[in-house]
Amino acid sequence: MVAITGSSSYNPIITINTTTTINEKLTPATFPQWRAQFEALLIGYDLIDFVTSKHQCLAIDGTKSATSKAVNFYWIRQDKLILHAILVSISTTITSFLTSCKTSHEAWAALTCLYKGKYRTRTMQLKEDLTLSTRSSRSVIEFLQAMKIIAYELAIIDHPISDDDLILYILNGLGPEFRDIAAPIRAKETSLKFEEIHDLLVGHENYIRRMENQLASNLITTVNYSHWKGGISSNDRSFSNMGHRHNKQAIHPKATPSSIQMNLQQIVQPPHKEKIKNGLLTLLHRTR
Repeated sequence: MVAITGSSSYNPIITINTTTTINEKLTPATFPQWRAQFEALLIGYDLIDFVTSKHQCLAIDGTKSATSKAVNFYWIRQDKLILHAILVSISTTITSFLTSCKTSHEAWAALTCLYKGKYRTRTMQLKEDLTLSTRSSRSVIEFLQAMKIIAYELAIIDHPISDDDLILYILNGLGPEFRDIAAPIRAKETSLKFEEIHDLLVGHENYIRRMENQLASNLITTVNYSHWKGGISSNDRSFSNMGHRHNKQAIHPKATPSSIQMNLQQIVQPPHKEKIKNGLLTLLHRTR
């Protein structure tokens, strides 16, 4: 909460309650997030010039006029309130570094000097994370969210990456399943926004899953139909028995597409992989 506690002939005095406006105290690990919140707050209330030293304290003129006194008094009061807000929003382990600071600008500069040197190491780490990140077993949505979080943190510490670079990192980490859609995206002459690439990749993932389920459904229907007709040759029966030795529930009339995918993965293992594949091709050929 921010309250106007008083006023002078110059400007009202603004008090900042950081417990309700800053959601976490400053620690050595949270400076970028803390600074982003505090800057936004100061800009919103037109107080940022105090910490950047653009708005400096004006000395009382030689005549000690009421106006110059009011301006000077206003600046001191407002700056001390900003300094207080900074001090109460940081952890006690950091407060000791600011005990000698007399103005909000001194405190702000001290914190920036203390932590900005660590930006380079953090920036390199985050960029390495972007380079090495892969989708692996995650869904596309989870992968994209993780990449966006890294890009957001880079922006906070003044090292933003362009949409083109972010999309390149994403395409590199998707894996071979997305090769068909990655190629045309790379070839586009115009840049895509993150939101656009998000919709394209999620849609492509849904298409891949539908095709996998359809293939599994067609396969189980074909195999079960061949069993029911009794048209399996001796070679086909040896193939079927071999599958049952690996998994007794491999092919069942009540199996689902997802279960047939899992069972086929269990069955189709070396050294019988080629023989089973040939048996499947024979069954599929007979139903045509």
